[in-house]
Amino acid sequence: MADASDRVIPATPRRRDAARQQGAMPTAAVFAAVAMAATALVLVPGWLTRTVPAAIDFFRRSLAAAIRGSAEPLAEIVLPPLSLVVPTVAVVIAAAAVGLALRAVLDGSAWRLERAAPTWQRIDPLQGLARIFSAQTLAAIVTNAVGLVAIVAAACFAAAPLVSLVAAGDATAGVEVWLGAVRSLTFPTVAAAAAVAAAQWGLARLRFEKRIRMTPQEFQEEMKSMEADPKVRLRREQASRSHTAR
Repeated sequence: MADASDRVIPATPRRRDAARQQGAMPTAAVFAAVAMAATALVLVPGWLTRTVPAAIDFFRRSLAAAIRGSAEPLAEIVLPPLSLVVPTVAVVIAAAAVGLALRAVLDGSAWRLERAAPTWQRIDPLQGLARIFSAQTLAAIVTNAVGLVAIVAAACFAAAPLVSLVAAGDATAGVEVWLGAVRSLTFPTVAAAAAVAAAQWGLARLRFEKRIRMTPQEFQEEMKSMEADPKVRLRREQASRSHTAR
């Protein structure tokens, strides 16, 4: 096995794609999930402004119709109004778009049909056990524990306004006061989770890039195999013919 000091050549796209296919490439799934939560959190005030009145009106009309013996059409009782559905769908779409865009930027494009097919390397139980009982898994446990401590610490520091409200038992406090206390807790917590997720992804990606580097001999063998690949030769012949036709 080649020494790590011999791996000085960055991985080729083919080698990188093989590592992705085997599930060895770290993904930004956690980072994207935190970004989706942050996006939804930012949009919540506007969502509440538009949906709370509609929800109250919908509940009032449904309750009144039920008391009168369902005199109104069933669709008006069962189906929620568009003023309640559209903002909710918009928030979900916006959060999903942010998550997908972040995955596309950090992980690269992965929309290939052949990647959906199961491969033995990804479901091999021996390889799975080897990953579980490995130094890499131990390092992941330690880093996850440190990240969890950082998130909990940020939440504890940010929870002071909410804790003071609950401890005071002030029932006369307005809705804006309570929402402000909740925001003072959630925003720093989500920010800390985003920072931890970004740091973990960056470290994992750095280790991955170092691990899949190639030795000069591996690079030469990779180039030879690509030269022998019929698909590669066909693409080069087509490109050559198109260039000659011009």
